[in-house]
Formats: sequence, structure tokens, C-alpha cells
Amino acid sequence: MYKADEIIGQSAECLYTPEDLQEQVPALEMGSALREGKGMDERFHVKKGGQRFWGSGLVFPLFNQEGLHIGFSKIMRNISDEVQAEANLKEERALAQTFVAAYPESVVILNSNWEVVNATTQFIEFFSLDKVNLMGKPFFQIIDGGLNLAELRTVLDKAIKEHRFHENYEISFLHPQRGARSLMVKPRRIYQPPNLLFSLEFEDLTENKAVMEEKDVFISVASHEIRTPISVIKAYGQILDRELKESKPIVKRAVKKINEQIGFMSSLIAALLDTSKITTGKLVMEKEVFNLCSLVKEQVESFGLTQTSHQIDIVNEEDAMVFADKVRTGSVVTNLLSNAVKYSPKANQVIVSVKVAGPEVIVRVQDFGIGIPQQEQSRLFQRFGRTESIKKTTIPGTGLGLHLAAELIKLQGGTIGLSTQENQGSTFYFTLPLYESFNVNTGSLENTSKFSH
Repeated sequence: MYKADEIIGQSAECLYTPEDLQEQVPALEMGSALREGKGMDERFHVKKGGQRFWGSGLVFPLFNQEGLHIGFSKIMRNISDEVQAEANLKEERALAQTFVAAYPESVVILNSNWEVVNATTQFIEFFSLDKVNLMGKPFFQIIDGGLNLAELRTVLDKAIKEHRFHENYEISFLHPQRGARSLMVKPRRIYQPPNLLFSLEFEDLTENKAVMEEKDVFISVASHEIRTPISVIKAYGQILDRELKESKPIVKRAVKKINEQIGFMSSLIAALLDTSKITTGKLVMEKEVFNLCSLVKEQVESFGLTQTSHQIDIVNEEDAMVFADKVRTGSVVTNLLSNAVKYSPKANQVIVSVKVAGPEVIVRVQDFGIGIPQQEQSRLFQRFGRTESIKKTTIPGTGLGLHLAAELIKLQGGTIGLSTQENQGSTFYFTLPLYESFNVNTGSLENTSKFSH
């Protein structure tokens, strides 16, 4: 930066770049100031040490009292940061445009007024649109074909109002050439309000769903076909067990192992069949009114007879009438008990509780085993969703049990979840809504005829 005594008396040309001096920019600015009263000046200038900066200034002519021109004054501001920021923004926008153009999925970017800001080639081609007449148009006007607009608008309104930009939504679409399609819509926020921009990615699920349906049909058919020979083998295994009671210990152990493995295979086939039925929407729930606490105690007692390694204690026994499938709910309880014992090999206790909480009842099964790492918990209730840490152990399993349990509970209007800490144990729980007509004061059922049909 110049000091006053360093700059006063110097030619103003010392503030200009060599190329501007060659183009006679100072003379042009002063000429403009004389003609128009002021001259605009926004360009690179030079500091004392020769460094360049972007300056924005105005040049004014100076006159004496007689009106004679005696010089010029210049007001200048260093706007290098603003210019650099604008250049960076332009570069980012250009990069974003390039990214959108090259992005391999069907994506459209909208502003807060639902107007199209940008779109990928795949989006334009999939919906048979004209890119020239696309930008700036309201989204719900350009998508006027076979898309269920009411369904899509509901999805997007929910995402914006509830800030649920991390969720995906499935909608239907009637494609003019390819017929009915199932689309997954993935809304994502790009900028925060007030300059809200968000993207919509459309993924065509139709082929994948068809493949999954074929796979589920295959699993269902195969499981049915396998069930018959397994039943025969099981019957012969039971006969062997009965007839060879006086045999050598090695023979009795072999027969016991045969029956255990047959039981495992039978359970696996049943799980595969139920999973397939749930996926295809063909699972029939045989609902009835029953006391969930009594069912849990029965399952604990029955399960306790099949193992001797753990003491299973019930710490809360609150009566709770529910309207649910008793057999399948019992299988959920057994699955949680089995997992609690299986995944706590160094412990010797499992704690069970049945507790009423408002309009629902909560069943908890607590173990003191290996626990589950935070990053792996989200996979537990997925189909075949065994965690990586469990796969590294010798503990057997298919990854179907918890998935099936979760689906069965959801089908009955309940929820399922867990709290866990690695190496300290886990508590799995599920909830079911209380049967609304159960009178807790008299212990009797009222108006049960509503379910008689």
C-alpha cells in the first residue's frame, strides 16, 4: 500500500497494468469522464509491490471556479474477494451442469416453486420430454402423462413439510410405450431455504420387482416340495429314537443329531415359506383375542425345556389382551429367546418382561451376550441380514428369523426394535396394540362379536 508522500505527484498510470496502458485505458476513462460526467472503471489494477487486485471505481472530472478543467478524481474499492467468489460460483455451477449432464440416472432438479432448474438426459428420455421447452417450466405441467400426479404431489409435500428428504417413495407410472411401471422416487435437498433446490431421482423398479416375484415363487414352490420328504425323514428319525433307546451312546447321539438337524431344516423351510408369502402378500393371519402375557410365559416354559445353558427369568408379568395371530406371535417370542441364548454363549441368564404402556403392550427379551456394533444394527431386520461381526463367529443362522419376526409384528400393527451395546448384550422388544374392548377392571372381554365374522 502506498503512503501519501509516495503516491502524491506520481502519474496515475502506476495503478494500471501494462496491457491496459498499451490499450490506453487511462486516457479512455478520462475521456469518458469528461464527456459524460463520470467514467466507470472495473478491472485489474496494480498495488505498490506490483501485485494485482480487482478494483471497482469511478472517475470524475475536476473543474475550478471559472469552470476550467484542472484534473480528475478517482474513487476505487478493492473487490477482489467478491470477484473471486463470483468466479468460484460460476465454476461450481458449470461443474454442476457438467455433473448433471453426465449423471447416469433419471434426475430432475427443482426450485421452491416446483420449476425445473436442470435435468439429466436419462430423465428427459424416460419421460419423453423436450429439453428446449423444459427449463423453468412447472414440474407438474411437464409431467402430464401417465404419472399419478396426486400421489407424487403428496410424496413431495410430505418430504418438504416434514423435512423427510432421506426417504424413498414408490409410485406408479403408465409409460406410453412400456406400459405400467413401478418407480422409486428419491427426493434430496440440495440447498437450504430460502433458496431451496431439491432433486428427484426416478428409478424404474419394474424389472427388479418381476425378478423378485419369480424368485419368491421359486422359493415357495421349492419349499413346498422339500417339506414332504423332510416330514418323512422326521418321522423315521422319531421311530429310530424310540426303537434305539437301549443302543450304544454313540448311536443315540447320532440319532439325536439327526433329529436336531431335521428340526432345523423344518424351521428353515417354514421361515422361507412365510417370508415368501409376506413378500407376495399371501400370508393369512389367524387373529384371535388372547392374553399376551400368558402366551409369553408358555413360550418361555416350552423353550426352557429345550436348553439347559441359561436361566430365563420373567421380571414383569402384566396381563395384556391383544387381537393377533397367537401361533405366529408365539414364534416371534421363541425366535427372540433363541437368539438371546445363541448370542450370549458366555452368559447364563435371559430376562423377559411383559409390560403395558398406554395403548400397547411391550415384550422385552434381554441377553448379556456379544451385542451388536452401531454400524451393523440397521441390517438386522433385513432379509438374510446377518451382521459382519456375527458372520465371523461359528454361531449358525440364516438371517431370516429377525426379518420374519419384524414382518409378522408389523402385519399385526406393532413395532419391533432393539437397544444394544457391543460386548455387553442386547434387548430386543416388540409392541402390539392392546385389545380395545378388554376391561382391565373386570378382567372380561366386551363386544367380542365385532370379530366373530
